[in-house]
Amino acid sequence: MIKLSQRLQAIANFVPQGAKVADIGTDHGFLPCYLAQSGQAEQVIACDVNAQPLSLAQKNITDYNVADKVSTRLGNGLAVLKPGEVDTVTIAGMGGALMIDILDASPNVVDRLKRIILQPNVGAEAVRVWAEKNRWQIVAEDLVRENDIFSVIIVLEQGRSDRFMSATDLYLGPKLLAEHHPLLGLYISEEWEKAQYILAQLAQSDSEESRKKEKQLRQKWEDINGVIKCKLGVTLS
Repeated sequence: MIKLSQRLQAIANFVPQGAKVADIGTDHGFLPCYLAQSGQAEQVIACDVNAQPLSLAQKNITDYNVADKVSTRLGNGLAVLKPGEVDTVTIAGMGGALMIDILDASPNVVDRLKRIILQPNVGAEAVRVWAEKNRWQIVAEDLVRENDIFSVIIVLEQGRSDRFMSATDLYLGPKLLAEHHPLLGLYISEEWEKAQYILAQLAQSDSEESRKKEKQLRQKWEDINGVIKCKLGVTLS
């Protein structure tokens, strides 16, 4: 059985049993191979916009003897799929803005999906905003720390959430906060350090735009500090 990284395993854990899956930006194809080998997915389409990684994925598909369940497609995003051809899509290891572009470019495919599993390298907040605006509910989230790098996983299903997401929910993740994820405190601390660096850079500029951004960022973190103090008992220094 193929062994996945912690990040990919966390993504695989959210794939429904018996799903028909498309893995967008599949790279080496390890995730599709695992889903097929484990019997978790009925069929998997490994998709990539570049021929070289798709060739590597095809080799792995052959080496792991899963060619009966996994096929490859070369093309951009969801454009390689027909509406209703899959019920689950995984997109991992790219920026949130690019993920949003991919989803927005193929509404006919997206409308027929039951579940979308996203792992943005950056821009998780933008992904959550997109979900709320487009009537996709966040049903689960996870946080993985591997090689000193955090990975946020966001799982979406169709339907509007029954609760309003605050700015802090959108930034940190409503499920991560509600479930007091064990890594959330460390994740927040690292995000706070990044914010401190940005604030220091903004403080060196005399422009009005920098002053505005600095004020907005300070207010954002004041709000976050209030929420995490109440919910997690954590106070940022």
